[in-house]
Amino acid sequence: MDGEGNMQANGGMAAVEPQPLGGEAADYTNLQRVKVYRLNESGHWDDKGTGHVSCEYMEQSDSVGLVVVSEEDQQPLLVHRISREDIYQRQGGDTIITWTDPDIHTDIALSFQEAMGCNYIWEQISSVQHTYKKSDMASGDMGGRMRRGAVDEYEFGSAPDDGFYQDSGRAGPSELPPAELGSLAELVKVVTECSPFAREKIANLALKKGYLRQLLDLFKTCEDLDDMESLHMMYTLVRGLVLLNDANLFDELLRDENVFDVVGALEYDPEYSEAEETSGDGVGDAGEPTGVGAQQKVQHRAFLRDSVVFKEVVPIQDPAIRAKIHQTYRIGYLKDVILPRVLDDATFGTLTSIMLFNNVEVVLALQQDPAFLKELFNRLKSTPRADPGWDDLVGFLQELCSLAKHLQVQQRGSLFASLIQHGLFHVLTDVLKAESETSQLKGADVLMSTLHNDPSALRAFLVKQEDHALFDRIVELFVQGEEGLQAQLFELLKLMLDPETMDQPVEKSGFLELFYDHYVDKLVASVGAGATKEEDAGTEPTQSGLRPLDSFVPAWNLVKTIELLCFCVQHHSFRIKYYVLRNNVVEKVLNLTKRREKYLVVAAIRFLRSCVGLKDEFYNRYIIKNNLFGPVMKAFGENGARYNLLNSSVLELVDFVRRENIKGLIEYLVVTYDELFSGVEYVDTFRLLKLRYQQAQQPKTAASAPGGSLMNGPVGANGAFFGAGFSRETAAAAQAMEAHRRRRDGSMDQSEEDYFNTDDDEEDEEAVGPAPAVDDEPLVGPSPPSLSAQFIPMAAEYEAGLVGSKRPLVDEEYAGDDDTGKRIKQDDGVEEEGLTAAQRNALTGLNTEPNVEVATDPNSEGGEVEHKPTSKPTSNWVSVGQEEQNQ
Repeated sequence: MDGEGNMQANGGMAAVEPQPLGGEAADYTNLQRVKVYRLNESGHWDDKGTGHVSCEYMEQSDSVGLVVVSEEDQQPLLVHRISREDIYQRQGGDTIITWTDPDIHTDIALSFQEAMGCNYIWEQISSVQHTYKKSDMASGDMGGRMRRGAVDEYEFGSAPDDGFYQDSGRAGPSELPPAELGSLAELVKVVTECSPFAREKIANLALKKGYLRQLLDLFKTCEDLDDMESLHMMYTLVRGLVLLNDANLFDELLRDENVFDVVGALEYDPEYSEAEETSGDGVGDAGEPTGVGAQQKVQHRAFLRDSVVFKEVVPIQDPAIRAKIHQTYRIGYLKDVILPRVLDDATFGTLTSIMLFNNVEVVLALQQDPAFLKELFNRLKSTPRADPGWDDLVGFLQELCSLAKHLQVQQRGSLFASLIQHGLFHVLTDVLKAESETSQLKGADVLMSTLHNDPSALRAFLVKQEDHALFDRIVELFVQGEEGLQAQLFELLKLMLDPETMDQPVEKSGFLELFYDHYVDKLVASVGAGATKEEDAGTEPTQSGLRPLDSFVPAWNLVKTIELLCFCVQHHSFRIKYYVLRNNVVEKVLNLTKRREKYLVVAAIRFLRSCVGLKDEFYNRYIIKNNLFGPVMKAFGENGARYNLLNSSVLELVDFVRRENIKGLIEYLVVTYDELFSGVEYVDTFRLLKLRYQQAQQPKTAASAPGGSLMNGPVGANGAFFGAGFSRETAAAAQAMEAHRRRRDGSMDQSEEDYFNTDDDEEDEEAVGPAPAVDDEPLVGPSPPSLSAQFIPMAAEYEAGLVGSKRPLVDEEYAGDDDTGKRIKQDDGVEEEGLTAAQRNALTGLNTEPNVEVATDPNSEGGEVEHKPTSKPTSNWVSVGQEEQNQ
């Protein structure tokens, strides 16, 4: 909106103006596209939605009004009776019409996408007001009715007491034009150009007094006359009747006596005919010129009449059920083949819902017929597999179980219980033993439907079946079947082996025991055969069409097998663990890294990642003992610096070991593959792994040094400690990272646990007097007993000078050769942030006494401690004996 026409709220308060809708080149559908705004109490414009505006006659009030229908859900956004008063204004560069309601004192705005549409609506409003002025009206009730014409209604049904809104919203013609050839054009206009509120009324009028049958008879007349113009109008008329989206009208259109005429009218699509006419060369196949009558190409009626065959594998006695089946198929054909381009979302949803309800009704009717299911299974058991009718019976069983998923839980459970009672699983055993892959896929689909309903029923049957024929066949087809069948059986086995769906421990124990005793060997054998070269393996298929066990195993087959093993590792505890350790499963899987298919190599690495991800020491020791990272690192080295999925998988595996601090694997990787890691510089993964290894080794080295302390050893000229083999900075860094890790995960080291497990009385007894110094060994670290007793949780950090600091807190100061020792200074101001509760309590107890300098004379016999005030009250000083410095 420009600066000349700013809209103001009541009282002159400025408001956020509604913005004109931008658009591309104007077309007819966008001419009357508007946004509806309403001014709220705070002076801002609320966007009520986008729709299309039109001027419509309101029958009950005998007036003309503006109606805005939402373009999303076809619900009214605004219904406004045009006022006889001059309340309308144009703003925003001739694209916005505003007015103020004098009764409710609310500003309304319509923002048009196109200026042409705004001009059209403005002219309509002006014309209506001009008509009011010319009218000779009394000032009675009519005047009162007109004076309240500025009241606007938002959202359908917002004013239930105003009967005008409901009636005028569904206003439509009182009668349809006669079903005659002369009035066909008028009838097409009424049906196709009606407002959304008039659709229901027009549908009801079309269903009265055989009117629809008269229209279809008119179509036959036009077809007999070969009147293409009228036939094109009949197509538009029938399409408009479908788009009225009325369920009762759909039932009438798709009745047996009407459906072929309806489909026939939809064959004469004028757009299709024009395309054929412009693309043709004017000569037909027989050398005849292609006239108007030769433009019809789509033969929907011929397809439905000649090609579509309704097969009853088991006779259905109820004619109403057969009619529902026919209607469902025709609706699907109409929705997916004839009118997929022109159906709106609402009509498409209605047709889909009708199909769904019909299917549910058919399934429930068949379930309630005891003779039907009995006859179905009798035929499935008695019909030979070579008979073509047997495939139809299996297909019917598949479709019946597939449609059952739309039933409610109780009804679905009752249906599958009835199917199982009639011998469903025995029939499926025969179906999966068939040589036809199509039948095998159908049987697998039925098994999936039963699993989704109740997995316990299938597991119970597999365990109780005497020869376990069904379980044998499922695993056999998974290992040796084709790719599509294996993918379906993979999901089937995952659902059966999922312990989360096993309610009772007996069920879990029995089924998993059966699987690990008899069938997991077949999976591992397939993996072992996968390392065989293609030229060394057999390629002749068996008589049943399956791949021989000793033949070359394709990569896609091995990938699914490895994924199933990964699932077992992640969800089964001791059974898969001991099986893997006893049978060297990881080693067999990693042999597949020799294959040239990279996605198969990645799948093998993923299996190792699943084992490592458990963080189980059994797996870790097994991996280290058998050097199972060897094939992975070899494949990583051969891959080079190429950035692909193989590279990322190995890097993620190594980084996981580092992040989780699996110490055994860290040491194994660094010691074994240090040379390989040193050549990889484009990522920091291996460098960080080495750093983690060094940090883990430092405490071990320090503990093995004399005195068992990182600070125990001679001091060099630069202040470094050499006794432990590490510098003070390295030791401090290691201690800091360990302390930070404990603070982050909330764990405590051994000293902290001892602190909480020690009684206060025992601490007081230990803190009675200082411990005597030993002549041969210098006193190192915090020698006062009061310090060690009160500050046990931070003893290790205190030794390394790391208490509460983000940098090494050990500073050396030398007083010369004559000084009594070396001073180790703790940093000023120990930070309490990040300390545990025990550390803060100990630190508080440490600082309760006056700040003193603690100096210990190593030559004193009794180890007397002299306390002197320090120059810095926030620091603590510990003097180390001269003998240590001399060493």
